[in-house]
Amino acid sequence: MKDYDREASIIIPTYNRAELLEFTLLSLYKQSIPANTFEVIVVNDGSTDQTPTVLSKIQPPYNLVALHNKTNRGAAYSRNKGIQSSRGKIIIFLDEMLVDKNFIKNHLKYHVQEDMVVTTHYNGQKIFSHYYPNFSLRQKQKFKKHSGKLNSINNKKYKKGVLRLFSKQDVINHSILRYGFRDGSRPKWFRSFQAAYGKYLEEMATPWFLFITNGVSVPRKLLENAGLFDEKLKTWMEDWELGYRLYLAGAKFYNASEIACYHQNHLISRSPKDKLANYLYFIQKHPVTEVLLVPAISPAIFSWSVEKLGKLITQYKELENNSAATYRHFIAAFRELAETLGRHVARLVSNSALPLLKSAEAGFARWEPDFAGKVRKQLAQLKQESLLSSNYHDLIIGFKDLLRLPQ
Repeated sequence: MKDYDREASIIIPTYNRAELLEFTLLSLYKQSIPANTFEVIVVNDGSTDQTPTVLSKIQPPYNLVALHNKTNRGAAYSRNKGIQSSRGKIIIFLDEMLVDKNFIKNHLKYHVQEDMVVTTHYNGQKIFSHYYPNFSLRQKQKFKKHSGKLNSINNKKYKKGVLRLFSKQDVINHSILRYGFRDGSRPKWFRSFQAAYGKYLEEMATPWFLFITNGVSVPRKLLENAGLFDEKLKTWMEDWELGYRLYLAGAKFYNASEIACYHQNHLISRSPKDKLANYLYFIQKHPVTEVLLVPAISPAIFSWSVEKLGKLITQYKELENNSAATYRHFIAAFRELAETLGRHVARLVSNSALPLLKSAEAGFARWEPDFAGKVRKQLAQLKQESLLSSNYHDLIIGFKDLLRLPQ
């Protein structure tokens, strides 16, 4: 039997981001817990840049394990490879992020509670550690907005066209972190979820939305009970899919605002088509209403925010659990529309999708007049109830969006 003799294992999959990986490893040098109590496992996913050189030359004070895939296999495969080689009781998934000295200590303190999943994604912490000439227009605008205080830094070219904005010592001493900033939307979403559903989102139908792998920790035992990452999801949704299974296995989810974990801005290369294909796989694997609705966040469909989606699903589950008889026709119609969304995603993937209907009103034509009339009546009743007592605002607005789906 394997001896799990470390308090934590940090698992970092990486592909062609050598300069960012180096900074991540440097930011872990001065942790506030003894270096012999944790390990860092980097899985090089077939990189063709300087990643092998970085891993061979760096000499951290902690135990660093470097694993190498011969070809690019995807983040899910790489994380699973790291898990299987790890010795920690708590598994921390980290991408190319920058952390402070208490990063591991602050994660571990929450795991005195059983089945906790601790995330940092909804802190919205970001930083420009390097500048890439082929940043997107939006990234260049953000850099311009947040780069004013970088004027005193001696920039250094890391490789052709890429500017390294900080020294290694800046990263080791964590002085770099004072140049970080926050994306305001994610902390707002989490505060909104907590206000509505409790500290640990115990009354929320989809707390697994918090499971984003750039700075999340989970007990090994819980991870083994839920199963590892689904390796068929190579570039998108592999974290939410596992998060959903962790939720089914009894996980409690919490976003720890005091944990510093800054996302280093880098080039983004995911194809919209690949993302849609992964949405499709996810909903086909778990064809339940709360998963079928996930693709609605795609810009190719409705561009719902995560906040809207989480509240909408929770309101739907509340209605289904508490008022199924009163609203049975509305609930049946909603379920049907969720399934229609799944078919719409499949058509988008195969390039055969019809455009959205011009109005929600046109969507009622998909049903027989008698059924459509009952759905209208219950929708009107739900609107009135939303005004009087329960809040079904997001559910009502989302239902109207879904009505625009083509049959």
